[in-house]
This record gives sequence, structure tokens and C-alpha cells, in this order.
Amino acid sequence: MEGLYYEPISPEYVVKNLETAYKLEDIERYKQCLDKDSFKFYFDPSQSDIQDILRDRWGIDSLSWGYNEEILSAQRIFDYADNIILNITNGSPIYKGDSVQTWIWDYYLKIEPPFEGQSEAVGKAIFTFVKKGRYWYIRLWQDYKSGV
Repeated sequence: MEGLYYEPISPEYVVKNLETAYKLEDIERYKQCLDKDSFKFYFDPSQSDIQDILRDRWGIDSLSWGYNEEILSAQRIFDYADNIILNITNGSPIYKGDSVQTWIWDYYLKIEPPFEGQSEAVGKAIFTFVKKGRYWYIRLWQDYKSGV
């Protein structure tokens, strides 16, 4: 499995590792893609039902969550799914600094069997990466679904 992952020396490699970790349902490798100290995930505010789901299922009364909630969510999906297809493509930088970069990506996610009533998600993800030492990590993940 080691050959499937890249040393995270660029934001592009972090995204490739994230994609592979999701497909292989590898929670330890998934954790290595996220900045444990400052990670934040922001849900698409245009999804009318997301706030109810977050409140009722997770006890979260906002449109964001942190590292621990993200790992718990990913683990639930990995434990549940028979097959996960995740394609993250067409990355384009919005901002490129020496230690912080922001990129926008297209994504397609399919979970089989459908998870919580949804089988596919298509949209854009905006990742803000932070460099710590030699390696890059995702600090901020903003999700914008376009629906299927």
C-alpha cells in the first residue's frame, strides 16, 4: 500500500493521498491529510437540510466542524461502505504562498450502498493548505455541492 501514497510535499499530493485514503477506506492515511491543530470543514450553506442533519445527528448547531468530527464522520462512512468512488480533479490555485495555499477542485463521490439516503455527491471543494516543516496539510475544507 505504501506505493499508493505520495510524500505530501505539495498540495496536489495531499489531495491525491486524500482521494486514495477515501477509496481504500484508510482512516490513518486520511488523518495524515488534515491539519490536526486547525482543521475546519464547512458545509455548503445552500443545502437546506444540512443544518437539521448536523443538529439532530451530531448535536452541532453550525455549518462547520473540526478535526475530531471529520475523523468520526469519515470512520462511520468507511465502516459502512462496501465501495467508495472519489474523484478529485481539475485543481486550480486561488492563492499560492510559501506556507499557505488555497485551491479549488471538482469532486465526484459515490458511496455504495447509499449512505444516509444519498448515493452520489458532485461539486466543488475549496481547500486551504498549510505547510508545516516539509509537508502540506488541509487546514480548511469548504464544500459546495452541485447535486446529482
